[in-house]
Amino acid sequence: MDSSTIQAATENVTALAFVFGPGQCPLAAPRVVLDGQELAPVSPVLSDRSWTARFRKGDGRWIAAKGADEASLRKRHGLQGPIDDAFLDSFVMVRPTGTARNEQVESWVTKELAHAIDQWRKQFRGDARVIDDTAVTDADVAAHNLVLWGDAQSNKVLARIAARLPLAALPVSAPTRVPLLVYPNPLNPQRYVVLNSGFTFREYDQLNNARQVPKCRLS
Repeated sequence: MDSSTIQAATENVTALAFVFGPGQCPLAAPRVVLDGQELAPVSPVLSDRSWTARFRKGDGRWIAAKGADEASLRKRHGLQGPIDDAFLDSFVMVRPTGTARNEQVESWVTKELAHAIDQWRKQFRGDARVIDDTAVTDADVAAHNLVLWGDAQSNKVLARIAARLPLAALPVSAPTRVPLLVYPNPLNPQRYVVLNSGFTFREYDQLNNARQVPKCRLS
C-alpha cells in the first residue's frame, strides 16, 4: 500500500477505531483498507492534524460507523464487558419479586444474589444498593448499570427487555439454565445491563489480590 493508506487485518473483531490526537496524523487524506476491503472516503483530517475514524462490521462487510451508532444496541468501546466492568461505575442490584419458571433457578438466584451482596460488602467495604424490580424508575435506568436477577418470569425489568438481549442460544427446553451476561441496556444503551452475576472472582481468589481479576462465569 502507498503512504496515504492505513491497512489492517482483523480476527474476531466487529468494531474498531483509528484515533490520532492533535498533531499526530501524518496523512493528509487517509485511505482505509480493512481485511482487503477498501472503505469509502472517511472523515477528513482536521486542521490541528487530528483524525478519528470508526468502523463496524455487519454481514461480513466493514462500513464507516456514524454518530447514530453510539445509541445502537451492540457492544462497543466502553460497553464491551466483561461483567466486572459494570461494577466499576454506579450500579444497582435489581431483585425479582415474582417466581421463576423453575424451582432450581429460583433457589440458585436467591443464593447468588445474597452471595453477591455479602461479598461486595466484604471485598469493597460498601453496601450494594438493592431495589425491587417493581421499584426501578426512569432515573435509575438513566443513572445506573442494572444488575438484574432472576428470569423473564420473575423479574419485571428483565421481562421488558428479554426480547432485545442475545439470549437465543438459551434453549426454551432447558428451563434450569440461568443466563449470565453483560450487554448494553436496551432501555439505555449508554449503560450496562448484567444478568445474574456479581463481580466474578470467588472466595479462593481472596487469598491473593493478584487473582482478583475478571473470570468467566459458568453455571
